[in-house]
Amino acid sequence: MPHILSKITITNYKSIINQEFELSEFTPLIGYNNAGKTNILTAIKWLLRRSSLGQECFHDIANPVIVEGIINGIDANLLQNLPQNHRNAISTFIVNETLHLKRIQNQPNESATNIKLLIRDPNSTNPATEWRSNPAGIDNALNALFPDPIHIGAMENAEEDVSKSKQGTTIGKLLAEIIEPIENQYGAQVQQTLQGLKDLLEADGQGRAQELDAFDLAVNQKIDTFFPNVNIRLHVPTPELKDVFSKGTIKVYEHQSPTGRDVSSLGHGAQRSIQMALVQHLSEIKRNNQNPVTTTLLLIDEPELYLHPQAIEVVRNALKILSTQGYQIIFSTHSALMLNQEDVANAILIRKNIPLGTYKRQTLKAAIPQIEQNAPSQLELMFSLSNASNILFSERVILTEGRTEQRIFPKLIETVSGRTLGLLKYALVKQGGVTNTRKSMMVLDAMDLPTKAIVDLDYVFKNAVGDGFLQANNPDLLAIRNHLAQIAVANNITLGNDNWPTSNPNVNAANAFSILAAEQQIYPNINNLHTLLVGQNIWFWKSGAIENHLGLTGKTEQIWAAFVNQITQNQWQTVIADPNGIQDCVTWLTT
Repeated sequence: MPHILSKITITNYKSIINQEFELSEFTPLIGYNNAGKTNILTAIKWLLRRSSLGQECFHDIANPVIVEGIINGIDANLLQNLPQNHRNAISTFIVNETLHLKRIQNQPNESATNIKLLIRDPNSTNPATEWRSNPAGIDNALNALFPDPIHIGAMENAEEDVSKSKQGTTIGKLLAEIIEPIENQYGAQVQQTLQGLKDLLEADGQGRAQELDAFDLAVNQKIDTFFPNVNIRLHVPTPELKDVFSKGTIKVYEHQSPTGRDVSSLGHGAQRSIQMALVQHLSEIKRNNQNPVTTTLLLIDEPELYLHPQAIEVVRNALKILSTQGYQIIFSTHSALMLNQEDVANAILIRKNIPLGTYKRQTLKAAIPQIEQNAPSQLELMFSLSNASNILFSERVILTEGRTEQRIFPKLIETVSGRTLGLLKYALVKQGGVTNTRKSMMVLDAMDLPTKAIVDLDYVFKNAVGDGFLQANNPDLLAIRNHLAQIAVANNITLGNDNWPTSNPNVNAANAFSILAAEQQIYPNINNLHTLLVGQNIWFWKSGAIENHLGLTGKTEQIWAAFVNQITQNQWQTVIADPNGIQDCVTWLTT
């Protein structure tokens, strides 16, 4: 495993009052606009590369900005491959392959020399001297571990970034990387070419242009009137090779068009695509030109910006590959396409409010072990929830059991409530199995994501007791089970060892529960259980399954599509078998 910045604690920086963030090789930061995601990226960059912060960077100017980090994975092999001076500078501060560092700026606009870099000394037994300030050589050793981080902002002008050769632009960094080998290989040839310009244009040139000499003579005649014995020569300095490269830019050529165009003539999507390609190429060049044991931090705001879905997947895949090749990728995003199933666990939900400032919600990876200690079940639960990456882009979650809810609910909720799931900031998540209902709700609760579950009637009888939502001796539960025993034979219902329906060749379990739900004698008992479970954020279908309430005769794509079309074209109350029940469900979900 490569060494990475595994944890960062940010204090008093912009919108971040005090928060700790766990980082991985590939860390998505997910949050709404102005939540503070970019502040996390720039704080990471500041920790690794000192600069003086202005007043706007202090949440409270009466207190210092402090950014503390932990670097993991500094093993013996990594140390052995570092230059001796860097190895000597950091080796005494490493315990269990871990280095703790902290950067502090006490007040706005402080000079760079007063900004402290502190390293935790594991050999110190005195808390007062636990942190060593600016140990000799530590900054250079840190630079060896993490070369200059690459930071690409979301709202940066992509056209300028790829076409203006400046120190901080991507094209400028690329040209800086290739100028040295060009100088080494073509230096003499370039110098000979530039010498001709020097002789032609400079004041002391050997073959100076006659037009320049004529200009000097005409002007000096006038100067002699004011200042005798003083004369001038027009000097046009010959550019160095670096000056030539400072004018470097990008030209775009399209098929069947021999004339190149400026990047500014393209749309934002094309500009962003070129920018991301150059970033990837820059990363590869840096990787090839540096010690292979180092890690490069790539910090990107919204890499998906202006890109179509297929291009987003290409960018995600490229960044994912880089995260396995010596790069640590940390990025903000608003797109579920930027996450694969395995990335959901490490994604950090970023939120902001008045008392807390920018803060994080617990990650899926951290929440699941709190709920599930058994490793195989934990993996099953992780897989179930990871398939629904949209939970990370929502404020509330609706857990469903069947495919009908997944196909019907988005349009049904929009039709009944007048609001889409997107406007409600809801995620509709199909569970891997109804047996995960309780665990899934607990995990999402640990992530501070309010959750409601919708289940079939059989869940109430077969799982609710085991999940702790009902007592085994609940009188309504017992009354329903006793009534089922009385009607089972007459309705060809087979009872299992738990005394609840199981499938047989004539009546499957789902139909058996529907038959049971239609018994008027137990209506009061079902209503009592429904009220009890709704109070615990679980809605079950009183008639057995959602199809019975909607009036659907099957579970096929054709039936679902026809139903959606009917509620779109007609008054939904006239289409649905139980409009009051559906209205109650949607009202409960959306309040």
